Order: sequence, then C-alpha cells, then structure tokens
Amino acid sequence: MNPVVLVAGVLAGLGGYTLVAQLIPAGPRLDAALARIHSAGRRPPEPPVRALAGRIAAALPWLPVPTADLALLGQDRERWFASKLICGLLGLGAIPALGALATLAGVPVPVAVPAVTSLTLAVALFFAPDLVTRVNASQKRADFRHALTSYLDLVALERGAGAGPTDALEGAAQIGGGWAFARIGAALDVSRQAGRPPWEGLAALAAQTGIAELSDLADIAEVAGHEGARILQTLAARAESMRAEALADTKAKAGSRSTTMVVPIALLGAGFLLLLIFPIVYRTFG
Repeated sequence: MNPVVLVAGVLAGLGGYTLVAQLIPAGPRLDAALARIHSAGRRPPEPPVRALAGRIAAALPWLPVPTADLALLGQDRERWFASKLICGLLGLGAIPALGALATLAGVPVPVAVPAVTSLTLAVALFFAPDLVTRVNASQKRADFRHALTSYLDLVALERGAGAGPTDALEGAAQIGGGWAFARIGAALDVSRQAGRPPWEGLAALAAQTGIAELSDLADIAEVAGHEGARILQTLAARAESMRAEALADTKAKAGSRSTTMVVPIALLGAGFLLLLIFPIVYRTFG
C-alpha cells in the first residue's frame, strides 16, 4: 500500500476520533467522580486537544485572535484555537481518506491531486472558525444594541424617579432580562465589589466586547456622577438615535436582500423563455 495513503488514513481517523470525542460527551465514570471529590478545590485537567491548542497558541503569539468577538461570545482563546486545529486536521485527512477508499475499491487516484486538494481544504477549514466567529459576533452585537436601547430607557426612567446614577444603572440592569442585561449586570457587580464606580465597569465591558454604544453610556453616566448633570434628555436622545440607526440598518438589509432576489428571478425568467423558444429554433434550424 502507498505510504502516503496510509498516513492520510491515519490522520483522517485521528481527526474523526478527536471530533467525535469533543462533540459526544462521555458517560459518567466512578473513578473520575471519586477523583473530583478528592481533588475538590483544585483546577480540573484540560482536555488533551485544548491543552495542545493552548501550547500551540502560546508558541504562535503573532496569530491574529478575534479577542473582542470571543469575549462577546463567551469563548476563550484555547477553545477557539482547538476548533481551528480540529477543522484543519479534518480538512487535511478527508480527501486522502476518500482517495484511500477509492484505491481500495480499484479506482486509482493520483497522489498529487489529493495532496493539493487536501492542503487547500485544510487551509480553508482552518480559517472557517474565524468566519463563523465573526458572523456570530456580528449578530450578537446587533442583539446587544437592541437590548441596550431598552436599557437606556430603563435608566432614564430610574433617573426620572429620583434614583442616583449608580442606583439607576444597577436597577435598570436588574429589571431587564436576557443575556445582554445579564452581561451588563455582571459588569456592574464586578465594579461594585472592586469599589469602583459603575461607569468604569461599563467602559471595561465596552472595550472587551467592542460595543461603542456602551462606551457612550459609560461617558454619559460618568458626567452625571461627577458633575451631577441631568441626563434624562441625553439618554432619551441617545436611545432614539440608536433606534433610528437600527431601523436604517434593517431597511438596508431588506433592500440588499430584495436586490439579490432579482438575480434568481431573472434566471428563472430566462430559463422559461428558453424553454418556449427552443422548439421553434429546433424546427427552424434542425
């Protein structure tokens, strides 16, 4: 047997086993439960794939990492790099595995074609988690901005009821529901436990997740906290501008989707006309 095919099959099997081990949880084991009981308080060991990904990521500090997107999605760098590593291994071993099966079936496949195709597929799948992370983070930011608009209204209502800047920010976070309000409330809790003003927690969350509108709210709250300024009109104006931006973005997306629908409709019409004209053309020139 060709050694290249053998190595490709081993890599494909290793990648498939790693993917299945990561996706399908293992059943409970008595020795693992006893080990957790005896090692309470100690950090549990990381999975082998994540540990390997962490070592590779530490060895490649120049690798671009979407830190803000990962923080918004609640993922760490090691898990993200582990997904890239698994996808790359699957792409590297998929085509050789198919070539090995074709060879065993009696269909000879040139070695050069699977090698080039495997490398291309491995590179494409290695960068696939970047695209997935970017798309998911973009959707998360849009959802966070919608929730932040309601949060601004709640803060304005709290301020109108006579609450201070700190109480208004914390009270509004407790009223609302959803993951966005939970993230805001967690940031405010961290600031309160550290003895810092709440707008610093909002600014830190904005810098961590890359949401500029949250940084604007932190600046408004800081001005109100230091200078005692009235911020009801400012909060209302900011919420209204965010709604206008969200509405304009929704209309732009709807317009772009309507434009893209023209192409399949035009192709369908062209095919229908071709179907009508074909018998006449066939009789005339046939």
